[in-house]
Amino acid sequence: MITPAENRCVQMMYREAGKALLVAVFFAVACSVTASATAPDATPLKVGVDTLPLPPGATDFRLYTPEGFDVLIAERIAERLGRELELVKLAASDRGPALARHDVDLVLGRLADDDPLSGQARIIDAGFRSGVTVAMRTDTDITRWSDLSGRTVCVSRGNAQALELAEHSHAKVRIEEAPAQSLVQVRTGACDAAIHDEALLKRLFQETGWQKFSATLPPSRPTGLVAAVSLDNRALAENIELALAQVASPKAWDEFQAKWASHVALEVYLDQDAPDCH
Repeated sequence: MITPAENRCVQMMYREAGKALLVAVFFAVACSVTASATAPDATPLKVGVDTLPLPPGATDFRLYTPEGFDVLIAERIAERLGRELELVKLAASDRGPALARHDVDLVLGRLADDDPLSGQARIIDAGFRSGVTVAMRTDTDITRWSDLSGRTVCVSRGNAQALELAEHSHAKVRIEEAPAQSLVQVRTGACDAAIHDEALLKRLFQETGWQKFSATLPPSRPTGLVAAVSLDNRALAENIELALAQVASPKAWDEFQAKWASHVALEVYLDQDAPDCH
């Protein structure tokens, strides 16, 4: 027979066991919530871009520097978010609908101030803005955009604004895959001009050997590189803003542009079959 003292002892043991069980359950739930909150998103980050980078061919011995920075910034954002990157090629007219259908998580591309996408998505400035202009020989007789009519003009596939301007000028357009492949044609005389971003050409003209090829024209209206996110995806937009603040600061953009110019200058030098004798 259990004495009153023993009964009190048993009750106390049950109470303490119950408390211990509650504490164990609490910590289990807390750990589960924390783990789910901090676990990386296993789904790929789908980013719409204008042009997909070309895969190297079997005989390629090097890769070319691309025209723009959309893929670079997409890679940096995905890295900051801890997600795999999936690039999706989108025409400019498809950007808004693709975001609305959630075919992509965000779009990275150049945007004019009056682009309709501004009213269809949340627009986050990525920090790069430029118009396009030309690189030409300094002894050229081309002094205005209308002089490009009937002349051979090089552009690279990744610059839609350059292509549009060349066609608008009624030039004979030659499309190359990369900036170096476009610019080398100006040095060899195959193209009368090459159209690229003014901000990048300014940096290129500071490189050794480019002074004789630094003639230019007034730049077009500038466009800015932006990240566009669906209006109903506020959480992702906030994460993109934080990521861009870390990977696309003014200092980072200065480094990106300097590296672009130095790399393109080297690629042009390597592509040029014969020494410049002009």
